[in-house]
Amino acid sequence: MLIAKVPAWTLLVAGVLAAAPLLRRVPSTRRTRQAFLVTSAFRQKYWIAGLVQRLHCTLDRANIDLVLKVPDLDYDSAAQAHHLRRILAARQRYIGGIIVATEVHRLRPDLIEFCSDLTLPVVFTDIEPFDDEDHYPGNAAFVGYLSSDLGTLAGRWLVTHLRKNDRQRPHVLIVASRQHQARQSHCAAVLQADLPGVSITIDETCAFHRARAYEAVLSHTRLLTSRHGRLDAVFCTNDEMALGAVDALRTINSPVTTDTVVIGVDGTTEARTLIDAGTSPLRATVVQDSHRLAESVVDVLEKMHKRRKKTKRTILDPEVYETK
Repeated sequence: MLIAKVPAWTLLVAGVLAAAPLLRRVPSTRRTRQAFLVTSAFRQKYWIAGLVQRLHCTLDRANIDLVLKVPDLDYDSAAQAHHLRRILAARQRYIGGIIVATEVHRLRPDLIEFCSDLTLPVVFTDIEPFDDEDHYPGNAAFVGYLSSDLGTLAGRWLVTHLRKNDRQRPHVLIVASRQHQARQSHCAAVLQADLPGVSITIDETCAFHRARAYEAVLSHTRLLTSRHGRLDAVFCTNDEMALGAVDALRTINSPVTTDTVVIGVDGTTEARTLIDAGTSPLRATVVQDSHRLAESVVDVLEKMHKRRKKTKRTILDPEVYETK
């Protein structure tokens, strides 16, 4: 009699509520695929920001969500090591990932240990973490532009420009960073080999910062003025520093910099726009195509995930974007 007086819908609701905990414990059969990206820098690094955007779009087309790990301090190996540990703690979430390494000589043992513990595919880009292909862990590969190729191409452009303008015993300032040192060393080697009497000053303290490049060019120009010298060209190892060099040259009213030209590296939108305008000393940039790089990185990552990738190094060819 008591049961008969209970509305039928309450029995249905009670049954659903009783079953709910069981339903919540049933694992999902479709889990979103995720890939991590650990960057070396992010603040005011527009080329890296562009690469992140390209990687996100390319991964999204492959139905892979991007998990971004950026350092508290740009180019800090301790910050990268922290993110690597966090990724290992949640390795079950990922199909693999991408690393833009920093301070590789200091971080290399951590990278080897990370790849070994992770066991998932890892694609390095922007800077090679290992000196030889045989040193790469079995689940790791590199995709990108070689720093040596970027510096060599910048050097060749400068040689052509300085010869065309008949610059005798030219002086070149190289504004650089301690990251990607092959860019400045290979550029200098090309200049020394092909331009008899060339003098070169390398400032490696600018750390890819526009403001530091600005101060470096101002300081060097003052020095040349005191020595009655001439600044024929400035090679900056990224476009942010090239823009800082242009800012400095625009503030200088001196015969030392009357005909100074600037070449950068990366091919950022702001640099290309300034080159196209033809109204500044910035005449060229060595392009690292972030779209092409992102497509190549994701392609290699997918192939490694499907166990179809054997090549350890995929090297892309840079191009010069210059005043037409």
